[in-house]
Amino acid sequence: AELPVQYADYGAWQRDWLQGEVLAEQVAYWRGQLGGQPAALQLPTDRPRPAVQTFKGAKEVVRLPASLADSLKALSRQEGSTLFMTLLAAFKALLYRYTGQEDILVGTPVAGRDRVEVEKLIGFFVNTLVMRTDLSGGVTFRELVGRMREVALGAYTHHDLPFEVVVEELQPERDLSRNPFFQVWFLLQNASQHVSFELPGLALTPLGGEFQSSQFDLTCNLADSPAGLHCSFEYNSDLFDAGTVRRMLGHFRSLLEHAAADPDRPLRSIPLVTQEEQSLLASWNDTRADYGQAECLHTLFERQAARTPDAVAVTFNGTELKYRELEARANQLARHLRTLGVGPEARAGVCMQRSIEMVVALLGVLKAGAAYVPLDPEYPRERLDFMLEDSQVSVLLTQQALLDTLSPQTARVVALDSDWHVISEQSGDALRLEMSAEHPAYVIYTSGSTGRPKGVVITHRAISNHMLWMSDEMPLDAEDRVLQKTPLSFDASVWEFYAPLLCGAQLVMAPPGAHRDSAALVRHMREESVTVVQVVPSMLRLLVEEEEIAECESLRRVCVGGEALSAELVKRFRERVDAELYNLYGPTEATIDASSWRADGTERVTIGRPVSNVRMYVVDESLNPVPVGVAGELLIGGDGLARGYLNRPGLTAEKFTPNPFGEVGGGRLYRTGDLVRYLAGGELEYLGRIDHQVKVRGFRIELGEIESALEADERVRQAVVVARQEGGESRLVAYVVGEGAAANGLRARLKKELPEYMTPSAFVLMDELPLTPNGKVDRRALPEPEYLRPELEEAYVAPSNAPEKRLAAIWQQVLGVEEVGVEDNFFDLGGHSLLMVQVLGKVKLERVFEQELSMIEMFQYPTISALVGYMERAREEQLSRAKINERAEKQKLAASRQRQAMKQRSRRDV
Repeated sequence: AELPVQYADYGAWQRDWLQGEVLAEQVAYWRGQLGGQPAALQLPTDRPRPAVQTFKGAKEVVRLPASLADSLKALSRQEGSTLFMTLLAAFKALLYRYTGQEDILVGTPVAGRDRVEVEKLIGFFVNTLVMRTDLSGGVTFRELVGRMREVALGAYTHHDLPFEVVVEELQPERDLSRNPFFQVWFLLQNASQHVSFELPGLALTPLGGEFQSSQFDLTCNLADSPAGLHCSFEYNSDLFDAGTVRRMLGHFRSLLEHAAADPDRPLRSIPLVTQEEQSLLASWNDTRADYGQAECLHTLFERQAARTPDAVAVTFNGTELKYRELEARANQLARHLRTLGVGPEARAGVCMQRSIEMVVALLGVLKAGAAYVPLDPEYPRERLDFMLEDSQVSVLLTQQALLDTLSPQTARVVALDSDWHVISEQSGDALRLEMSAEHPAYVIYTSGSTGRPKGVVITHRAISNHMLWMSDEMPLDAEDRVLQKTPLSFDASVWEFYAPLLCGAQLVMAPPGAHRDSAALVRHMREESVTVVQVVPSMLRLLVEEEEIAECESLRRVCVGGEALSAELVKRFRERVDAELYNLYGPTEATIDASSWRADGTERVTIGRPVSNVRMYVVDESLNPVPVGVAGELLIGGDGLARGYLNRPGLTAEKFTPNPFGEVGGGRLYRTGDLVRYLAGGELEYLGRIDHQVKVRGFRIELGEIESALEADERVRQAVVVARQEGGESRLVAYVVGEGAAANGLRARLKKELPEYMTPSAFVLMDELPLTPNGKVDRRALPEPEYLRPELEEAYVAPSNAPEKRLAAIWQQVLGVEEVGVEDNFFDLGGHSLLMVQVLGKVKLERVFEQELSMIEMFQYPTISALVGYMERAREEQLSRAKINERAEKQKLAASRQRQAMKQRSRRDV
């Protein structure tokens, strides 16, 4: 029969109809639905997203039983929804559990044949609808189905506006790597209504072709039939592996089964982990190692000293100390401390420059039964005063040269160098004390979100377990020389001290300040034949570019930690250094390192698996285990846990929660705040933070502490600090609202209260901070800092000669500042020690000065004017000395010639 309308008639009608008020109403609806578009759906992928989509794809399939389909249909009838709405709600619940995002957009097709005239018409009527659903507020599955129903009905009512018009009108940010508005597609087909295709004498069977493409990141394709639900996940194979998608299908089935059985259960508590995965996760956490009865750390050292009394234990600046001598001196100090009332559960402060006395001090405190509290002499006095007051140390061990830098103390002060004549009167025999491995060994202060640092109490059991694991995993012998260069106030220094001393190896103390200077560090490693070293990734990046690193032939192992390690840096390391590379992860509260990974040449960098007798769980916000591949918060349990926070029972109870996973996991779990996920092989991948704690140059920083210090200034009404990634490095940026606030004044205030590494490199003064719809500060909307010359007390003075201009250009490049004056202070411009190393490298490469510039000289002369002046004076002095030496040589030569002439005359006279 003749068709009532042609496809062109439909197109003309649609174009005529979608005008004026009708078009305005349709556009207004979709603008309301899709306005304020959220961030793209962050599905956990197996590989980084390509800059441009290739649309390569594959498919995985599962059959869901008819009984499950019947349960879902019954639930749909109860809620007045369709099976499509219920299944889409479940699919969105899965995406929510995978991403943690509560605002989820999914694309879906609509047939568009809603008029009788077009039902049998050949043509393209299908349109794309975007279903946006809010999953916040602890929503249950039943509530989500209701929300999904309202969203779907609204979309169906406004389905006539073509998707390309929606995109044109709303102008979303375009990205060649993603589809606009949504990256995930959902489709339900009713297979039971398909007409069978039969011909006389022919048997017809559908043939599925090889699937090699995917329009979207992920497509959920469901077909309803009497046999049940046929479910396939089509996926972008650039992003996902087949095994990942198969697990995802298993989680989808698990979610559907639990949702159908108990629709009033909150989404966040619906179990996803399958029985198979539970067994797998349990096996990855089987880290039991029998180290015998837990012992104190100093007892392990005493045993090693008895085995190798004449071996060199520690070297520093040309001085050596044998194990016997170190043991005797530590015993003498321990006995002296006992006369001062120091014993178990007491604390002794240690504020010293790197030296042999520092090693004696640490062991002496432990042997006296107390815990040491490391205090960095480079910290601002106010911070040191707080730490001393908070820790209530009874004794402060220091050096004579540091006495004037410390405030008057109520604790007894012992200067090990000048007071040693008194200490040495004590016996060198070891004390025998009644103490156990549960007593504290040290208290290290970390940044605190409340604005004050907090002390983490580590017991002998925890640190001894860690050291015994290290001796198994990364054994040392008498030929090893381990470099100690990490400041005492950071827990990475702990294993640098004790790993060699418990194995009969040598502890090589780096010169003070060497941890900041990559060239000096490499030179020291080569000269001292260092075999093992630990650095943060930002320093490793500088080390591998040093020319002399190739000459460190003794180096056999490098450990990194404190920051995320990149695959690019691992690759560069393997090109430049012939040594093992270990990536170590762990917060102070879990005793230095909770997991380790040995770089094995794979592209993906992980934090590995838990160390011995430590367990690691990845959980969601309800503390339920998340599936393999899904991001969650990392919880740590086992023998490595700290006792808690000193004098902070409330904070200890908040961060150290009861273990919900049974006795095998131990009594408590530490909530790290780190976002991680398990990979298919059992390794953990670090993804970032779930709060406002960051790692900058290896230092753990609570941004709240900096914000509190800023807001304590009467000129500041509000302050937010963020860490921004620039050039592979994190920089702190402060955003400040206030009247009369100036960047230079704020920077100067912070330097009096906070360590150098906690001072922001840039300050952005704002009239107001951007807010989210619920009134919180929208950190993602904070503007990029414009790296102009900061407001400084000094007036801008332009460079005037060649060295000043070349040096200013280098500073501009390294600091990211557009204008640098010769009187500007390097540190006030946002510089720090690692950036200073980059400056030194460029100065050397570009031959700005004839003589070599050192790190110490840059610290002493932090402005271009002062530095150039100093280098010119040094050059003049060098030339002057050369002239003096030349004259002396000439005079010496003349005198020699005169003596020769006199001898010749004397011979002639004879």
